[in-house]
Amino acid sequence: MKRRTCFLLVGILAIISFSASGFAAKKPNILFILTDQQHPAIAGYRGNPVVKTPNLDALASEGTHFSRSYVQSPVCGPSRASFMYGKHVYQIQNWYNAKAWPADEVTFAKRLTDSGYYTAHFGKMDSPGFYDKLGFTEEWHSAKRPVRVTKGVDVRFLPDRPRGAKGHLAVKTFKMEDYKGKKFEVGLQKHYGHDRPSTDRALRFLQERTNDGKPWMIHLGLLMPHWPLTLPQKYYDMYADVEIPMPHDARFPNPDMHPALQFFQKWDGLDVPPDEEQFKKALKAYYGMVTCVDDMVGELIAQLKEADMYENTYIIFTSDHGDNLGEHGLMGNKHTPMEGSVTVPLIITGPGIKRGAKADTPVALVDMYPTIMDMAGIDHRDPEMPGISLLPVLQGKKDPADRTVFSEWHGTGFPCAWYMLANKKYKYIYYERYAPSLFDMEADPKELNDLALNPEYAETIKMFEAKLHKMLDPLETARLARKDQGMITTDGKDLMFDKAARPAANSKQK
Repeated sequence: MKRRTCFLLVGILAIISFSASGFAAKKPNILFILTDQQHPAIAGYRGNPVVKTPNLDALASEGTHFSRSYVQSPVCGPSRASFMYGKHVYQIQNWYNAKAWPADEVTFAKRLTDSGYYTAHFGKMDSPGFYDKLGFTEEWHSAKRPVRVTKGVDVRFLPDRPRGAKGHLAVKTFKMEDYKGKKFEVGLQKHYGHDRPSTDRALRFLQERTNDGKPWMIHLGLLMPHWPLTLPQKYYDMYADVEIPMPHDARFPNPDMHPALQFFQKWDGLDVPPDEEQFKKALKAYYGMVTCVDDMVGELIAQLKEADMYENTYIIFTSDHGDNLGEHGLMGNKHTPMEGSVTVPLIITGPGIKRGAKADTPVALVDMYPTIMDMAGIDHRDPEMPGISLLPVLQGKKDPADRTVFSEWHGTGFPCAWYMLANKKYKYIYYERYAPSLFDMEADPKELNDLALNPEYAETIKMFEAKLHKMLDPLETARLARKDQGMITTDGKDLMFDKAARPAANSKQK
């Protein structure tokens, strides 16, 4: 009898041990979906009454979404480098597109791979000089931007070289049956020709990894709804006869804007009124591209559910930057510190995450690194990383803490740098060589009333300015960025401001 009892106990312990080891091995999967240039509020779950986003709406109802999620610089390459490395742009000195990514930093993908995850990237990353070296187990890039090597001056940054007149408002459509399914599809099918094969690869990955036991992470980089506004006809037709809500403060020109923003408006050719019908058509096309993205998200969710992996998968949906989309008289321009540009959608779902929750306190995409580490159970701390794990908030274990988040700009459209600090109450913007801006984000979420010149807010301005200087020297950082981009000569002349020292208009320097 004692022997039988002993055997029974051994058997029970073996079952418990097997179950515990099986449970421990079942780490959560992570699906990170990143779109390009997506306005944060063009979605049904954000209250837009027109746009069709049923899959994103369902995702938001099954998880938590953030109404003020800030990027660290509103342009493709620097924003992506920042969240992949978990650091601010000034820390990694990746100032603008076509600059090589740093080779001495570690991406969150490599951390996951080293910890036993099978990791994959499909689509756009925009990591010049660092393609196929990002730390993923496998990488497939729908496009690769070369590192831009300048001889002398990088003329892109000269303030008197605007992008051109309203080309980003042009709309082109194609019939779905004409889609050829080729990588780097040109012309009318441009962005769909990137995103369709990227999504298809992610779908095949999910089909192939069904129940194999090893945790995985996918980073899917989509190009839509970034301009040029090219999309399948069926998605444009969804909005062809719909009255799109007009963006707030859409004036061309807009003399009441901050002078820095007027630079951006002129750079986009919108200091002269666009054709009204063309402008409305552009908005409809943008809405159509958002719905096209939503359909692809729906396909991925359906595949996760079919493979019985949905319940054990964290899904992060966000974008690399927004688009002002006509707000304040800016369109196609993602380079400003205004909310439509510098904030992005952010929805997170997964095991243990609060359902149908909304967080209004500011967060940042640099938070994705520590959040993903927390999701994967990886103990990782780096004092140089400014982000925080959002997982305790997502799980309802901790209330969202009011904090100050940061963004910066060292690119085209404006001859200077800008820096932004935002907390739940205020957004402060430091413009190099220009007066600052201050907005009360609780009372004035559309940023229509700049408080910076109101003497009642002088102490608030001083507080934010002191906080900024504690982080960095804004003038020295701006100068370093221009020097790296060929805008400061060997004898110290800053070509942004010294017009006499600039190359002739017909210069062939690239």
